[in-house]
Amino acid sequence: SSSSSSSSSSSSIGSASTSGAKAEWRVAKDFAAGGVAGMVARTVIAPVERIKIIYQTRVLTGAAASQGWLVLFRRVVDDAGGFGPKGIAAFWRGNTVAVVRVFPYLGVQLSSNEYYRKSLQTAGAGAGISLTPEVRNFVAGGGAGMTAVITTYPLDLARARMALLMEQGAMQVPSLLGTLRHVVATEGSFLALYSGAGISMTGAAIYCGLKFASYDASKGFCQRHLLPNSDGPPSYLHRAASGGLAGMLAQTFVYPFDVLRRRLQTGGAEAKAKYPNTIVGFWRLYTDEGFFRGLYRGCSLNYLKTVPNTTVYLALFDFLKERF
Repeated sequence: SSSSSSSSSSSSIGSASTSGAKAEWRVAKDFAAGGVAGMVARTVIAPVERIKIIYQTRVLTGAAASQGWLVLFRRVVDDAGGFGPKGIAAFWRGNTVAVVRVFPYLGVQLSSNEYYRKSLQTAGAGAGISLTPEVRNFVAGGGAGMTAVITTYPLDLARARMALLMEQGAMQVPSLLGTLRHVVATEGSFLALYSGAGISMTGAAIYCGLKFASYDASKGFCQRHLLPNSDGPPSYLHRAASGGLAGMLAQTFVYPFDVLRRRLQTGGAEAKAKYPNTIVGFWRLYTDEGFFRGLYRGCSLNYLKTVPNTTVYLALFDFLKERF
């Protein structure tokens, strides 16, 4: 009897250990799949992202304020010496830094979303609480967005500062680590690396919550209406279209957070004084620059980035997750 009990106990411990190892391996694979998907997507939309950062961080007055973002494409080419290999390559300038940041960012975001979603489902079942898939995806996505921001924010801040230096015509831009050291040295605190992190976490929670909740809902919609095919799981075309729709919906709601985040990241102490919190920041953007030229500055440009970006990384993540 004692031997039987001991054997049963050892068996359950071994089973739990195996299950835990499988769960950890699944999280690691999701992280890698998310990181690779993010790198591919970021490289695809690099030209639009570069123009967007330049456009968001400029504060223009007079005739220059009426210029749209399209003129910036020509300006990037001209600054690189005209149309040709160098002019085209200029749109990918700084992309290496962006990819270094996006691998851990989307790796953490997408793997965290999977982990939180499964945890909520398990916890809900254990407590006898039934969450709708939309609510579960929104909560898990919001948590994943905040987790990704807090773990990778200094990399995003450094990337924005480096992009601004490029735009200002700096002959030599510091490395990623050099930029981080410079921020700490000039602004006097390690916390300077998290300038704008609060607004970023709020925006990321809303954006990722909406994105992941609407992504799954959009798959069914696309299967029924956009690309009719009710048999079997959603195809990769359904997933790609769903990713684009989810990105557009989420981006429309949270775009002002992105504008304010960029101002705080690139403006240093002056921006912190001008935009001391989210509400005041939004109000200053609106009163100083207007609704479309302030709060939604460059939003139309951002749609050109968001649709292919979310289309590629959500569909590619699903593909890699299923294949590996």
